Amino acid sequence: MKTVKYAGIFKKIGDIPALRIELEEIFNSKSHREMVAYCLLLGQHILEITGMKPCDEMAESFEINKKWLHGETGKGFAKFQPARNVAGKLLGLAREEKDPVRQKTYRVMAQIANSPHVKHHALWASDYAIKLINTMYPDNIDEVRRERTIQIALMKSVCEEAI
Repeated sequence: MKTVKYAGIFKKIGDIPALRIELEEIFNSKSHREMVAYCLLLGQHILEITGMKPCDEMAESFEINKKWLHGETGKGFAKFQPARNVAGKLLGLAREEKDPVRQKTYRVMAQIANSPHVKHHALWASDYAIKLINTMYPDNIDEVRRERTIQIALMKSVCEEAI
């Protein structure tokens, strides 16, 4: 798969183009299942750096993603609707939230929730995490570099054999 170039995305989210491209190249080499596993790791990482406790919707999302990942088919888990439903709930929480850090955390989590639906939600979750970092640490490119480096390491760490 060819690396997608998004016009203006790097400036819009305050990113480091070379690291975003490296992340996308790794993403292109991974399976959908590996990206859902990555999202679970990313979600835990985001909760750690923000200090947020997982709300019921986040916990539900993690549970749905784990069940999808392990092929459990009960109550429609092989389908994508449960993932999309909880993502919608998380986006609703983001719209209601006044605190910008919490709001962006909910948006990251909504992308994570949707990862069983479409593989690219893993990449979009990573981009929302960069927006979150820029909110937490305005104009701090070192924090952006640190976050992308963590994302790259997390993404590299997932493999089918370990799932």
